[in-house]
Parts: sequence; C-alpha cells; structure tokens
Amino acid sequence: MSDLITLRGFVATAPTQKFLPGSQVPLTYFRLASTPRWFDPATGSWKEGNTNWYQVNCYRALAYNAARSLQVGHPVLISGRLRVNQFERADGSLGTSIDIDAQALGHDLTYGLSHFSRICEQKTAQPQALEEEAGGEEEKSLAGSSEASALQSPAA
Repeated sequence: MSDLITLRGFVATAPTQKFLPGSQVPLTYFRLASTPRWFDPATGSWKEGNTNWYQVNCYRALAYNAARSLQVGHPVLISGRLRVNQFERADGSLGTSIDIDAQALGHDLTYGLSHFSRICEQKTAQPQALEEEAGGEEEKSLAGSSEASALQSPAA
C-alpha cells in the first residue's frame, strides 16, 4: 500500500531509537495519539471524539533528529506512508495496528514555539585531509594580498 497521509497529534510515548537488524540504519519509533475536537455551539463547549493511536516509524536522518527533538506530550504534524497490519494476539483474537512510516515531521506551531538547528554531516577523514591540503595551498597563494587580509578580518 502506498497511501500518503498527514496527521496531527501528540507524542504519547518516549521516542526510542534502535538500528535495523543487520545494518546501521537508525530507526526511531513512538506512539502518536490523535483526538478530534470541535466546538459545539449548541452547548457552548468543546467536544472530544475517540482517540486514534498510531505507531510512527522514522528512518535515517529523520530518526536521528526525531529522537533528539521529540518528547512525550509534544504536538506534532506527521506526513508519511500509511500501513494497516492485521495480527493475532496471544489469546487468539485478531488485532489491527496502524503504522506510519514518516517522511517528514515537525512540531505543530499552533501550540507553541520551536527552534530549528541545522545538522551538518561529518565528512570522512580522507576528504578532510584533501580539503586541509587545498586550504594550505590557498593560504600560501593569498598571503600578503588584499584578499588574504579581507579573509582574516571581519567586514565592517
């Protein structure tokens, strides 16, 4: 099934990070609770519907960032692939789980403020060594020039 869905809800369990078996692909998962609410003008009060529960799975960079950004109770928006799974419980009864393989997620700013921090990927040792060598040659070729002094002092 390749159904895409967007959900709005609250993180209900602490995000747990693991690695997929036999690989170094990170996986973070948590439960999401989504309860519809609406204002009833006849009674002048808010009404709540039944809570829907979802298992949210995040992979790779999203898994890494979600594990470090989300906490129980945070309001979130999630976009991802919907998977409905049938299973048999220990007592023999059938159950259904609804999983979301998240492609994007973030805090729901309707409920508060958030702060974004970009993650920079670390490079392997070999490319860093090449950059340092190239940087050294560049410094030598710029030494004594006006471009070198402009690089060394901040612009006013």
